[in-house]
Amino acid sequence: MDSKKRLAVEIGGTFTDIILIEQAGDQTSLKTLKVPSTPKSPELGVIRGVDELQSDWSDTVELLHGSTVATNAVLERKGFKAALLVTEGFADILEIQRGDKENIYDLFYQRTPSVIPRNHVYPVHERLSHRGEILTPIREDDIAAIADKLHANGIQAVGICFLHSYANAEHEQKAKMVLESRMPDATIIASSDILPQFREYERASTTSISAYIAPVMIRYVESLQNELRRRSFNGEIMITQSNGGIIPVHALRNEVARTLLSGPAAGVTGAIYMAEQANISDIITFDIGGTSADVCLVNRGVPMVSTENKIDGLSIAVPMLDITTVGAGGGSIGWLDDGNMLRVGPHSAGADPGPACYGRGGTQPTITDALVYRGFIRPQHFAGGSYPLDVDASRRTFDELGAKLGVSPEDAAEAMVRIVEAHMIQAIRLVSTERGYDARNYTLVAFGGGGALHAANLAEEIGMNQVLVPRYAGILSSFGLLVADIIRDNVQTRVTLCRDTDAAFVNGEFDQLKSRTAQDMSAYGLHSAETIYQFSCDVRYQGQAFELPIDLDSPATSGETIAEQFHEAHLKRYGYKSPHIPVEIVNYRIRAIISRKDKTGDMLGYRPDPSLSAVEQNQVLIQGKWVTCSFYNWNGISPLAPVQGPAIVEESSTTCYIPTGWAGYMLRNGSLLLIKEEATR
Repeated sequence: MDSKKRLAVEIGGTFTDIILIEQAGDQTSLKTLKVPSTPKSPELGVIRGVDELQSDWSDTVELLHGSTVATNAVLERKGFKAALLVTEGFADILEIQRGDKENIYDLFYQRTPSVIPRNHVYPVHERLSHRGEILTPIREDDIAAIADKLHANGIQAVGICFLHSYANAEHEQKAKMVLESRMPDATIIASSDILPQFREYERASTTSISAYIAPVMIRYVESLQNELRRRSFNGEIMITQSNGGIIPVHALRNEVARTLLSGPAAGVTGAIYMAEQANISDIITFDIGGTSADVCLVNRGVPMVSTENKIDGLSIAVPMLDITTVGAGGGSIGWLDDGNMLRVGPHSAGADPGPACYGRGGTQPTITDALVYRGFIRPQHFAGGSYPLDVDASRRTFDELGAKLGVSPEDAAEAMVRIVEAHMIQAIRLVSTERGYDARNYTLVAFGGGGALHAANLAEEIGMNQVLVPRYAGILSSFGLLVADIIRDNVQTRVTLCRDTDAAFVNGEFDQLKSRTAQDMSAYGLHSAETIYQFSCDVRYQGQAFELPIDLDSPATSGETIAEQFHEAHLKRYGYKSPHIPVEIVNYRIRAIISRKDKTGDMLGYRPDPSLSAVEQNQVLIQGKWVTCSFYNWNGISPLAPVQGPAIVEESSTTCYIPTGWAGYMLRNGSLLLIKEEATR
């Protein structure tokens, strides 16, 4: 019987998570592995980990891959030497940005420098009106002269962002054609190809970052492909996007900006899938890794999406899952500020040297050390027993921290956890309460290596009654790749008043977007008669500076209907609406989706292993006292009997804490549902 293998690999800041799924007829088997990340050469961690899972690559048909390579290239300023072409008179756009200050009280505030310095920004004598009318024609000779300068200066990538090119791409495309002919080895990216929408700074910033990191991602992928070819891999590579979907690797050149901050997005996709298995649609996803906690609100199975994103203070205007991130992970370091007050994070021990208990030279107390010292993580069971931990090393860090604070080591360890959980609660409230959503009506879905250790405590504090800890929680970002759809987003700016916009006009705009999106999908080799299209508009009160997204059930929707939806959305988000003020549509958006759920097979059947059903007792530190706690093996829990807190459930990739007053119930798909006992009465 022929078998086919699919690999899902997610590179995190501390660990690289790998899933190998093999399908032979109706049978599906799944193997998982968690290995340390190799930040200097990310592909090495991928290859070494997969080599541990399989020796024969010839029957592997697909590698689904998510990584932090693009993000790190921006954060660490390790992109390629790039330039930007702009309309004459706008050469300072990357320096001026929006003219605002992120911290208005900082007298020494400085904006984050752009990835493209001012001396690499080249003005071009051309001009369009806001309607796309050509006011000053572009001259190809001017572009050719600039191309010669760029080549002489060793420029390896070029972005093009002309004023109002969203309304007419002719000038940008001419410039791109000339640059490609004279600089065949350089990467050329036009803003009209990746983001035909208004707001010049956001579009220029997105284009600049795309040009800056595109060669990095291309070189990384080529290096990975070379390693895979040596292993007889002939399958397809798919890359994660920050909107939660995936795209073929050969689409990367034009879509590189969409891979920024994509790591957490795959986890949200996996969380939604697992929640659907439990018939839960309103969730708040809660992902804790080694360096951060990522939170996202999901309504009726649809995650919140934002186009107002920043990375290291620089704007990225492509659609991304609206994920709030705080520096609160397992590797977050405890430290004392100038006032001798205890702080936790955002600095992290990362993968190297890692927490003190890893035995790699780390000497500072981290959250993982606190949990090991308090007994929540047992050294012999961490990572399935394959990654021994040094409890004494953790204890020494809290002896030192406690002495500096004038408290016991136990108090210092618990204080660190309370502080980091306060940061996490703040993130949950930011995506829910502060945006008009009552968190108590949602289920907290906890995953990542540390999510389930904190989730019930956070839910208790916020007033939530349910926590879902999915199966494969510790590697859910990799699992999310296996169930992610292929997604292509497109946008077009067209500003009109709702009262002057009929359904035929709206439908015509979406017809053009749909045609363009279908062409993009075809160019990427994606053909499916079952492509699903979703439609939305960015809408605002006339005179407002920013918009709200309004989802449409049909592309043929009148402006008046859109205005009514906007009034209600504005009321929910900001607490008021102004029906007397004219409403205008600003952007039209379309999303094309090719579902891949049928490729997963039956991965989620759960059968308890009786040999793992034994319950052990150990001491853990809870609220200043060492108490007896029951320890369960995840794979030995019967679906028929609840697990009463205080209890800890151990699995090879994660650990779940069930506090007193909560009970855990094993579901048929192997996920663990925690319910506050008062809520069941």
